[in-house]
Amino acid sequence: MNYSSVGIQGIGYCVPEKRITNDDVVNMTGLDKEKVEFFTGLEERRWANHEEAFSTFGIAAAKEALDDAGVSPRDIRLLIVATGSGDFYSPAVGCLIQHELGLENAFVLNLNQACAAPNYALATAIRFMIDGTYDKALVICGDVTTRMLSRHENLFVGFLGDAASAVVLGKLKDEKKGFISEHFDSDGRYFYGSGLFNWGSRVPREELGEGKEYFITRDEIAGILLPNIIKWFKISFHSCLEKGNLKQEDINFISPHPAAMSQIIAQLESINENLSKTHLVTDLYGHSGGGTTFIVLKEALKNGKLKPGDLIYSFGNGAGFQWAGMIFRWCDRDEFID
Repeated sequence: MNYSSVGIQGIGYCVPEKRITNDDVVNMTGLDKEKVEFFTGLEERRWANHEEAFSTFGIAAAKEALDDAGVSPRDIRLLIVATGSGDFYSPAVGCLIQHELGLENAFVLNLNQACAAPNYALATAIRFMIDGTYDKALVICGDVTTRMLSRHENLFVGFLGDAASAVVLGKLKDEKKGFISEHFDSDGRYFYGSGLFNWGSRVPREELGEGKEYFITRDEIAGILLPNIIKWFKISFHSCLEKGNLKQEDINFISPHPAAMSQIIAQLESINENLSKTHLVTDLYGHSGGGTTFIVLKEALKNGKLKPGDLIYSFGNGAGFQWAGMIFRWCDRDEFID
């Protein structure tokens, strides 16, 4: 089985039209504008309106990715939808998206890996593909978390944006390389750090924030997350380099965990890199969970920061806590098997 025989063939995303400014966040939370700007580093973020749901953006992102790849919906054999904020608690949204897109030949798999979803979903799809089971896959990630938070509870409201993004994975021609290495890990000590602690099967306990109808970040945990995210990013980076027999200077583009501007900068500085090695979208769209990672790649392509042949290190960290890093090569269209 050849891990490198799979690559990203097409990419797309969709964000809401509704813009939420820092002034809007100030009016919701009562916080000083300077504090909102300092802690989030955002200029604005995009939020879904009342008529929109995750499937709205997931379907649009998938259509763009399919068009970008030049692939018909009938050619997709595997659909993975990774979100923690689907249209309903149950059933999972993957089957609805399959139907709306006309993916009549696709096996559907739903995942919930929070903000680390893209790398987990990609790794899962790759394993189905390298054993010969499927030759084309569609991965959709993202969140519409603003439907699940109290807009008056804490500053976290200022970080969040809604979006979905998608990639089409294809098999590569002989000798061409796509995905190169990966690193996954988790630490349940921080399980109660942040999340949506509602609608589960356990009796709610208020001291843990359970049962509340909105996204919660516990203050005593939030303060230690940034140092850990930096540590996890750095460990994953060097692990992926070692597994891929690569040096840091071989990496052309880096996509850190994109939750906040301060986090992005701190992760890059931990490996002696700076913002010139990445592309920013969080400052305009907010953090859409797993949706942001593919948006970064799409916008980097549009802006000439990413080109075929470039090696990418992508990292994501999600509530639980769980994290994942991957190194992969950006492939040209003519490198894929039809």
